[in-house]
Amino acid sequence: MKRWIWIALPLFACSGEDEPEPCDRSIVGNICTIAGNGENGYDTGADDRDIPALEARMSLPQDSLPAPDGTLYIPDWNNHRIRHLDSDGLLKWVAGRGELGGTLDDPANNDFNHPPNMIFDATGNKLIIAAWHNSKIRTIDLATREVEDMGGDGKRAYFGDGEAALTSSLDLPASIALDPMGRLVIMDEANQVLRRINADGTIERIAGQCIVDNPPPGGPGPCETPVQCPDDAAGRPSGKFVCGDPVESCKLPCTPAYSGDEGPAMEMRMAQPFGQSAIPAGRIVFDDAGNLYFADTSNNIIRMIDTDGVVHRIAGQAPVDGVAQQGYAGDGGPATDALLNAPVDLVFGDDGTLYFSDVYNHCVRKIAPNGTIDRVAGQCGEKGDEGDGVAALDALLKIPYGLSYADGVLYIADTGNHVIRALRLR
Repeated sequence: MKRWIWIALPLFACSGEDEPEPCDRSIVGNICTIAGNGENGYDTGADDRDIPALEARMSLPQDSLPAPDGTLYIPDWNNHRIRHLDSDGLLKWVAGRGELGGTLDDPANNDFNHPPNMIFDATGNKLIIAAWHNSKIRTIDLATREVEDMGGDGKRAYFGDGEAALTSSLDLPASIALDPMGRLVIMDEANQVLRRINADGTIERIAGQCIVDNPPPGGPGPCETPVQCPDDAAGRPSGKFVCGDPVESCKLPCTPAYSGDEGPAMEMRMAQPFGQSAIPAGRIVFDDAGNLYFADTSNNIIRMIDTDGVVHRIAGQAPVDGVAQQGYAGDGGPATDALLNAPVDLVFGDDGTLYFSDVYNHCVRKIAPNGTIDRVAGQCGEKGDEGDGVAALDALLKIPYGLSYADGVLYIADTGNHVIRALRLR
């Protein structure tokens, strides 16, 4: 179903000049800034007042989420807040106070720690948030602003498959999507797996493997050999933190890798960023047929899991001898022959075109239904902040992470420039 958005918005002035000309967002192919003044930060008192969107500061906004009523929700990532842009052009506070909340020391705290991605629940009345550094999935009731936990106990670990999602452990959940049955699918980024919260509130692994390839030598225990613990007769859940008898902990990270194309998703391995310097990555999206697409970010490829559970590479060159192929090449040809550089977010247009953010190439690219790749916005390989009110292909972006789409408009979180931009596609 199409979502009608921004139709009643006035033409905003674009930032960057003393007396900017109006940025005409009605022109197909034009790109315009719609939120953020390009400065990194947060305005004093902004939690309690509305600010003209083009005068507001943001800090590395990661994404946007269009609503049917014309509101655009924004995870202001490094400000640890959720905000929204109304059709009146004002940027308003929704949730989060910048307190890095919901930690193990204060699990009841309702604040957010670097939220990168969010969706609406099936009713449209709640936001579901991938609370990345909280290692939780949280919800916001849009009527009451009440924040609740939906999954994850706040520990950066892997635990709980087959058990309650609320007592499971996640490690940097970076992206979420609802599958055709309305179940929540999670990119459990640092655990190198996709997991699903079922209707009964339990969590399970549906793709990828958490394996420690090079554990330290010596001594018995779960780190002595490559670790992946399946469910066993005792009913213990899978995960690298529950191996052994008695249960022992292996504090090593799951090893990124590449394998499994044209094979079962449960046997696949991926390479998502992990550790303290990780970037939010590996975002997911379903197509109308129920196929799951995800960015295998550190492998510099995009993959698809079809409805039979088989994995396919659809863009980017496969790693060679375990080394990811990185760069910019291939526009106008088959997407599987192209070079990418840290693809992160994915979104479908009305015609089945898949748009993706090629983050470290500083551009947005697309894959047509026939498998051809091409450039959409930014000058791949060059970064900058120029180009409002011009053709998107002539503009410059800087580490653009997030994409969303509604009613012919592609919304780009131009993260490194601390703004949200809009590109009319039709």
